[in-house]
Amino acid sequence: MPRIFWVTCPACEGRFYCHYEDLRHAGVPLLCPYCQHRFLVEESSAIDDRG
Repeated sequence: MPRIFWVTCPACEGRFYCHYEDLRHAGVPLLCPYCQHRFLVEESSAIDDRG
């Protein structure tokens, strides 16, 4: 089972999940599926990366 983490978009507060291995510490901008805002993981207003 792939490991995931949850982020909250800083623009619309929508919460969605991402693949941990590919994105958590890669510095890749995330794209919010709700408002299409692009942001870095560090900009998320909430991050939950518990197993």
